[in-house]
Amino acid sequence: MARADVGIVGAGLAGLTTAIGLAEAGASVHVLAAGHAATHWAPGTIDVGVAPGAATPAAAIELLRRRPGHPYAIVAGDLAPALSDLRRVLRASGIELVGELTDELRPIPTAIGATRLARVVPDSMAAALGTWAADETLVVCSPAGFRDLWAEAAAASLRRPSSWRGDDRPVRVEAVTVELPGVAGRRNVNGLELATAFDDPGWRDAALDAIARVLDARVRGPGRVALPAVLGLADHPAVLAAARARLPLVPFEVALVPPSVPGIRMYRALRAALRLLGGRIQIGEAVSGTIDADGRVARLVAPAAAREFVLSVGAVVLATGGIVGGGLVGRPDGSLVEAVLGLPVDGASPNGALDDDPFAAAGHPLEAAGIATDSALRPIAAGDAAGRPLAANVRIVGSLLAGQRYLRERCGDGVAIASARAAVRSLRGGAVAGPERADHFGAAAVEA
Repeated sequence: MARADVGIVGAGLAGLTTAIGLAEAGASVHVLAAGHAATHWAPGTIDVGVAPGAATPAAAIELLRRRPGHPYAIVAGDLAPALSDLRRVLRASGIELVGELTDELRPIPTAIGATRLARVVPDSMAAALGTWAADETLVVCSPAGFRDLWAEAAAASLRRPSSWRGDDRPVRVEAVTVELPGVAGRRNVNGLELATAFDDPGWRDAALDAIARVLDARVRGPGRVALPAVLGLADHPAVLAAARARLPLVPFEVALVPPSVPGIRMYRALRAALRLLGGRIQIGEAVSGTIDADGRVARLVAPAAAREFVLSVGAVVLATGGIVGGGLVGRPDGSLVEAVLGLPVDGASPNGALDDDPFAAAGHPLEAAGIATDSALRPIAAGDAAGRPLAANVRIVGSLLAGQRYLRERCGDGVAIASARAAVRSLRGGAVAGPERADHFGAAAVEA
């Protein structure tokens, strides 16, 4: 039987940052997940909050933390240090995050020709955040045959003032299509294929020179070029540096439909950091567990080729996501249940969760469904005024937490990293044991 101080279910941003934090504190950690999480389909930015009337992420967080039951009411104080920790971890793999919580939210272009508010973004997207000069041109550039960015359509939409927020926008928006080496005549080129091609220095230089020739022939004067987010996968820092050196306009990446290359870069960086710390990660099968009579979870179980894989744990962190991530599953009566331990779901009524108006101004109840917790992120029954933990050595993190509408509030990444840091503080209990002391660490978790 395998053993770990902490078993973490879920390999997304919340699960991996929790695992890294615990491993840095000295715990042995084992991450289990049924599959890859939101890192592989999210745009790669770090969205911590967008709210009406809030000009900065910090202002949005302050508004959200005042909403009854919102996770930020518990974890907002952990967000700034958690973001600093994430910057440090990603920097080790050459990924820089640009932007502060107190900086103004800015509209950045999307692949469909709209804009979205952002502030903390990978360095490869940072050029999109700057104020537009009066004589500056935006060029949307797409490789010929690339299926995930239609430059002409995106540019046509971005020419409309209504696609931007306010008067700060480029005065000209152009579209160019470029024939890249080795893919001429194809009509189904995907982002992962191009990102992998950019990792090859020879192909990279030829591709960037082809883009530069088209831009030189089309644009005079200052400007920026929006490129699909495919500037390398394994060697992204070198690709980004080459693009900045060889292109006549300032380049920035535009996030695409899944799979997200920037998100995969982030996942790989977090996975590498965890492995360097001695953490284990295992992806591919659904995970289950049981709350024992003493109110603790002692084992996590997953299918394996010949027999079940059993992990003995001192504590458990659930980072499985909400409905989208599979952390919540529906029943025939319209109710929801948590997928690993069978925890009750806050916001899922037996008779009405699927019957409410899907277009209600306040949003659908399913948006905010999740697991209610106490201040230590231990699961509790919804409406329990006493706040008695249902499983004393379990912590809930990320979008599995009840009370957030992470898609409309754009707070999912912020809640993920902030709750991860809060869970690490809670589980440490003042001391973290080594790999051979899962039982001791579990006891500390119960007492935290």
